This record gives sequence, structure tokens and C-alpha cells, in this order.
Amino acid sequence: MSSEARAALDRWIASGGHWEVVGERGDVVTVALLTCDGGQEMDRVTLEASALPGTPKGPDPAGSGPFDER
Repeated sequence: MSSEARAALDRWIASGGHWEVVGERGDVVTVALLTCDGGQEMDRVTLEASALPGTPKGPDPAGSGPFDER
């Protein structure tokens, strides 16, 4: 999977957007990029599950993913 997908997710999070895993196939996930105000889906990216923010193997610079344990 592309580091471009993770960079797009990081930019989305840094801009205040939310995200949600909407599909899984093996170790690959599809992530919906959602607006911060109403959860409207604006785009999707596909990346390895281990690259998701907040997973044990994935860095979590913004802490806004579904695996964040706040």
C-alpha cells in the first residue's frame, strides 16, 4: 500500500476531519474520510491495517482514530 494514502489520512486528521474503517480484506483496510461537522463521507483511502493511527504498529500523531484509547 502507498505511503500517499497514509499521508492523505494524516492531513485529513490534522485538518480536523474524522475517519472510519469501512472495509477490511486481510491486512488491508478501506478508510472513509468524514467531515468533522456531520460525518459526511468525502473520500476513501486504502492502506495496510498496521499503518492506521492508534494501532500497535502505526504511529498516531493526531490521536483521532477509532483505536484511540482516551
